[in-house]
Amino acid sequence: MLLDFQQTYAHVTFGLSIFSNSLLLSLLIFRRDKNLGSYKYLMFAFSFLGLFFSIVDFSNKPMVHIYGGAYLVFSLNSFGLPHFLANWFNALNCSCYGMTISLLAVHFIYRYLAVCRPNQMNWFMWPHTIVWFIFCSEISFEWWITAVLYAGETRVIDELVKDSMKTNYNLTKGEFIYAASLYYRTNEKGEKTISWPDVLFAVNIVKLITICMTIVLFCGIATFRKLRTLRHTSKRTTTLQQQLFKALVTQTVIPVLTMFLPAAVMMISPLFEVTLGSYEGLIMTVITTYPCVDPMVVIFFVRDFRHAIWQTIRCKRCLYSRETYSLRGTAVSFITEPN
Repeated sequence: MLLDFQQTYAHVTFGLSIFSNSLLLSLLIFRRDKNLGSYKYLMFAFSFLGLFFSIVDFSNKPMVHIYGGAYLVFSLNSFGLPHFLANWFNALNCSCYGMTISLLAVHFIYRYLAVCRPNQMNWFMWPHTIVWFIFCSEISFEWWITAVLYAGETRVIDELVKDSMKTNYNLTKGEFIYAASLYYRTNEKGEKTISWPDVLFAVNIVKLITICMTIVLFCGIATFRKLRTLRHTSKRTTTLQQQLFKALVTQTVIPVLTMFLPAAVMMISPLFEVTLGSYEGLIMTVITTYPCVDPMVVIFFVRDFRHAIWQTIRCKRCLYSRETYSLRGTAVSFITEPN
């Protein structure tokens, strides 16, 4: 039942992600606005990554199993790829996760500079944007290559999880492929010892998450404080400030709940040899929800995007109308006007 639920949920999130990201891309392409500036390209990157993440996730339909000091991110290899290629493809889920959190960090750096240091916004103009491309690509590649080289299948893990995989998922060796870490191993004397390569692999992942999370928190808190100290008298600026507060809080809470927290549970539970039972199915389920939720957050807080969709539903204006419009009081640009 758990396996069937996760496979079905993968279809649902895939459909929602394709719809929401395609909708946002359509709005970005067909709607024209000068106030978005370079933020438009960040939203493009988020949407394209969301689509790619969804395709990879739908192709792999990864699941998590935690047992005996080990965690597995496993897949049924629905494409029937050769074993080594299937493992490389499975590792793309880790790569997409790394790319997503790094791009999220860049997103908050943009917000921080736009509100707190507008004179440094040239960092998001060509050719300085190469810095952010390299930052995201490096983290993504590091996650992929370490998953391939240091989290591959081993006979020890095969034997450890053989019975539990049969009991929980009715799967036997050869019916699935996986990437895994086993924190404790038994030596020739029968003594349980720490597997330092697996611990260091986990530490590397935690390091990358910590770097991105620190950027998110620092930039988020600094931006929040700056917005609180702004003096305003016009209704337009007041509305803008309120929307920025809501957007900032929402876009901080959602990835924490859907990406950072599940990953922490997956990696910390094996350290204490905690078995989550059927609850382990929620880990990947929650993580794969993020790509379809994030574009909806952007659409909701960008007032003119929201209005364009509503007017299209009411048959008052085509969604793809190329009318020029301005973002009045949106969550993506900071505009002030004279008193």
